[in-house]
Amino acid sequence: MKLDTTPQDVAVAGNFKTSAFGMEASAHAFDIIADKIYTYKERAVIREISCNAHDSHVEAGNPDTFDVHLPTHLESWFTVRDYGTGLSDDDIRAIYCTAFKSTKQDSNEVIGCLGLGTKSPFSLVDSFTVKSWHGGYCRTYSMYRDEFRKPQVALLTEEPSDEPSGLEVTLNVEDRVSRFEDEAVKVFKHWSYTPNINNKQVIEEIKEERDRYTFKGDNFALSTSYGSMKAIMGNVAYEIPDEIDEFDTDGYLIFELGEINFDAGRENLSLDDKTRAAIEAKFASVKSQLAEVAIQKIESEATPFKRAVLANELSEGQLGRHIKKDLKEYDLPEPTEEITYWKRWWRSTDKGRSNSVPVGNRIEYYEHKERMTTRIRSYLKDHDKLTMVILTPEQIKECKIDRDAIKDLDVLPKVARANAGQGSTLKTFLYDMEVSHWASKKDYWDEAVLELDGDEVVYVEISRWEAVNGCSNRSIKSHIEDLKTCGIENVKVYGLKSAFTKTKAFRDGNFIELNNFVRRELKRIAPTSCNHYDGEQYNKLKSLSEYITSPELTEWQDITPEDDKIVKICRQYSIEMEKDTFLDEWQREFFKKYEMLSFVSGWEIGKNSRKVANYINGELK
Repeated sequence: MKLDTTPQDVAVAGNFKTSAFGMEASAHAFDIIADKIYTYKERAVIREISCNAHDSHVEAGNPDTFDVHLPTHLESWFTVRDYGTGLSDDDIRAIYCTAFKSTKQDSNEVIGCLGLGTKSPFSLVDSFTVKSWHGGYCRTYSMYRDEFRKPQVALLTEEPSDEPSGLEVTLNVEDRVSRFEDEAVKVFKHWSYTPNINNKQVIEEIKEERDRYTFKGDNFALSTSYGSMKAIMGNVAYEIPDEIDEFDTDGYLIFELGEINFDAGRENLSLDDKTRAAIEAKFASVKSQLAEVAIQKIESEATPFKRAVLANELSEGQLGRHIKKDLKEYDLPEPTEEITYWKRWWRSTDKGRSNSVPVGNRIEYYEHKERMTTRIRSYLKDHDKLTMVILTPEQIKECKIDRDAIKDLDVLPKVARANAGQGSTLKTFLYDMEVSHWASKKDYWDEAVLELDGDEVVYVEISRWEAVNGCSNRSIKSHIEDLKTCGIENVKVYGLKSAFTKTKAFRDGNFIELNNFVRRELKRIAPTSCNHYDGEQYNKLKSLSEYITSPELTEWQDITPEDDKIVKICRQYSIEMEKDTFLDEWQREFFKKYEMLSFVSGWEIGKNSRKVANYINGELK
């Protein structure tokens, strides 16, 4: 992207001694450039490397997307592989070794311009790998900080290759799996396309985030919710400060490359006169076209019902404030006779009648059937803030409701009647291990009848369908899975309402809180001692052992425990165990002997196993 660096005329009167400002290439300066300018490190790495990949595709004229590998618990690296131009050896050394060096400052076809993004991985790691396919060769480089924390570039391999040209950046980010998943959604949800990402859940979340913006034009997108506007330029989102945000709505404005300016970290707007003027002009432009775009979108819907639904959506909340257009002409026709509806609001279920058919979110339409009241009431107890509209066949036709929007009351669950004469029981809730990650709080809990026969009951206290006292609905699943990993299976966790935990029945019962139960069971199976060692060194030795055999690696395998899953889990719960440092001391001596391995990741070991084997006097398996 072209930078705004307009030359200026300077008049100097008199014969003065002048000195030009400069920058010292120190470790401190590099820390500022590569690290301190980024507030959200993971987000910055994903954004900067991905933007570079996008630019490379643009420069190469390649319409295809690039590949993104997000870290997993088994594959703990982040990688972006593009299929653009690649870089020569000279370009690699010039761009990666020089701050503010960029090849993109003369074009508004590409996003980059500052010459800092290539250094962003150093905000997270001290070394990472770059592979370049260029001119019929594949070159692998290690980018690392030396003992003085200054960046260095080392060419590891160079060999002929017929693979497509491009660049691949890889860094090991162990223990940052969830952060990279969350930040990838934040980065890519505002892109005009989605790269080839290895995580399907992340792709789905990106789509869900984009779908929130229900009202879109050529240069804007708005949701119905209150929030802040973003400025989108070159696929990068910048929050518009409140002082110049004229909408106060969750949405964004789209700008052409070069229209607005941003800070060095590409995280915030630079509120100079140019940027303020561009944003003000964009708001004015969007305001002038909102009503026209709204009418066009409503009219494009195929049926009166769909037009009514969209008109209602656009007239409510924040959108309605901005559109400033009466859309009542798209309301559904009123029925000859009043319609019946049921509404659940908090703990109240109400039956009502109305002369108009409601449309909008949390509304379901059903065809009338006799003797369904019990099912309706039971169904609504599990669906807070839901309105059920009950229509006769004549009303469905009269009000022009789409037939595919009508549901059958017979699909509602039948209500089981309680048996009389039961012994000592408690109506409570059982935790559902199969519930979706995106479920509501109530979905985590299934109604259950607990026999109070003296057996121990594992419980959590719940309030408003959420576990309390240091626990959460989501963490319960983690606790149960940890126990299962340790061989403790079939653990059932019951949710007891806060009121019950204050009763005599609770005090007299055999109840144990989940956290106490987990710690007690882990203490029973925890070993008396455990190996204490450097995890990064351990993972590298594990990678070495997968590809290479040597007397030293055999010795390491002999002193390494076969399975330390129980130990890891016990550590997570702070279960006390004596620390055995023998393995740690052995590993430190190994890496002291083969110190160059400290600059090579586990992934690189697999790619260059033959050379590594020669280095440690081993053989390939």
